[in-house]
Amino acid sequence: MSNTPLQNADNLHIYFNINMRLNKSANPVHRGREKKKLALLLAARYGFVSAITCQAIWQIRRHKVLESLNRIVKEGLLTIATTDRAADGRIYVLTHSGAQFAAELMRVDIPFRSAREPITQVNQNAIMHDSILSFVLSQGLQNKTKDGIPKPLWSAYLTEIEFKRIHSSSAVKNVDALVQLDNGEVAALELEASFKRKTQHEKTILKLRDAMLGENKLYDKVFIIPCSQKINNDTQRYYKQLLEEMPCRYDRKTKLPLLSNDDADRLREKIIFRTKFIEPIEQTFYR
Repeated sequence: MSNTPLQNADNLHIYFNINMRLNKSANPVHRGREKKKLALLLAARYGFVSAITCQAIWQIRRHKVLESLNRIVKEGLLTIATTDRAADGRIYVLTHSGAQFAAELMRVDIPFRSAREPITQVNQNAIMHDSILSFVLSQGLQNKTKDGIPKPLWSAYLTEIEFKRIHSSSAVKNVDALVQLDNGEVAALELEASFKRKTQHEKTILKLRDAMLGENKLYDKVFIIPCSQKINNDTQRYYKQLLEEMPCRYDRKTKLPLLSNDDADRLREKIIFRTKFIEPIEQTFYR
């Protein structure tokens, strides 16, 4: 566990205290309430909820998932937005009543922007990315051993939308999520869904150094989540090269190495590639 306090730690725990686990019940009425609660929380925290993520959490057949979500639509808490940007052609976004309901559940104010077309309430370019993110974060909460024994990878999380509310400065590198670990540490989570140039990875490494090793510490480590095996291989190759090269290259302004040897060693320990999600992501979103 880190001894250095994180910036805005109190604000982090407001979001970490939101229960995103599905409490299973033999009572169908209780099950329905739990599904509704979780669907609204997902929509509030990511900007929308997808049937794909709900199916992964609820572990029921797709037509049953759609029936549950459509009941919430009929209650006036969600509305359907059709889009080619989603893997299954649709997402569900909050209505004004749904946003009020979710805010009461979370005990956090939820900014709501009314729109004639529901799809315009979300960043359409990020729909696939955020769908995968909600899937990964939810699967991490529900992780089990081969024997079916619960073994969560993290106990709670904070989404990119929420991170931006806490860290509004443009000087802070946005992350896809923060997760709380059982040992009390906080890890950033970064999806790698596309190939990037070496210079892009270099800039990321420098920002990660500042966020983890600088005076204004934001998190203790970072989990890189590649969305395909090819992206994983490419990204790991660049990170290995850069952490070897950057201590030997100098900043033109400061005349100092881009990274100290000590910082490079510490980053090797703190930047962790989590590859267990590659196959589920490919099967769920790219078939």
